[in-house]
Amino acid sequence: MRPTRGDREDRSDHCCTVPTARSTKKGSRIHFGKGKPSHVTSKSWLTLKRLLDRLLHHGVQRLCLLGMLMLWVSATDAHEIITTKITWGREISRVFTRRCISCHHKGGPAFDLSAYERARPWAEAIKQEVLERRMPPWGAVKGFGDFGDDDGLSENEIALISSWVEGGAPRGDLNLLPRQIEVKAEPSVPPKIEKILLASGSLTLKRTVKIAGVRPETVPEGASLRVIAEHPNGAMEPLIWLYSYASRFRRVYYFKAPMRLGAGTRIRFYPAVGSVSLLLL
Repeated sequence: MRPTRGDREDRSDHCCTVPTARSTKKGSRIHFGKGKPSHVTSKSWLTLKRLLDRLLHHGVQRLCLLGMLMLWVSATDAHEIITTKITWGREISRVFTRRCISCHHKGGPAFDLSAYERARPWAEAIKQEVLERRMPPWGAVKGFGDFGDDDGLSENEIALISSWVEGGAPRGDLNLLPRQIEVKAEPSVPPKIEKILLASGSLTLKRTVKIAGVRPETVPEGASLRVIAEHPNGAMEPLIWLYSYASRFRRVYYFKAPMRLGAGTRIRFYPAVGSVSLLLL
């Protein structure tokens, strides 16, 4: 059966993608595109028009967002996004020189971090290590006890490294690099230890002693343990705070100067787990 003219107009009507109103008078017939006229009231037309406007509006928004995203991805691929003023040349190289280069140098026991090109690929891993206080390998909380060989990072140094990495780890001006320091492996000479006193839970000293350092003994993995000396007059003195302990932190923590503790001083553990050795002179 051959299609009639009306059928052809109906088909052409379905091909129209964006309807166009030719009349919006009340009770008038509304023509969409070039097809057959449809009997639609002005109220229905306004409802339809609002719906179409919303669809078109959101479609344009999506297109704009997609375009912006593509531009952002292209820019990210071409250049690292830098959001910090902290640079390797001015701040980070100095922290590394003070805290890291003694081990992380060419020919040293750990991979080389003496130059920006060598350190940059490790930036994210370095941030995670310092935030977890795994590097430098110093298991005691800084400032809780006065140790002479304290290699731990300060809170400010940890914040600097973290902000530098999160901000894109920029290189900065290499003319600002610190003077190169020659790394000398000079082993420190430990003091002569006369006696070792094992302490756990709570221990009261029966005589006056001089403590040169503290060594963890049976501390559970992952435990955080504070050891405090409580003098007979009630004054408290911090000895050591082991944070998130790991077996690799088992070493002697030597004080800058020997600590003198009188008879009657109580060595307290918070919490009461594990044990430490007090190295006496």
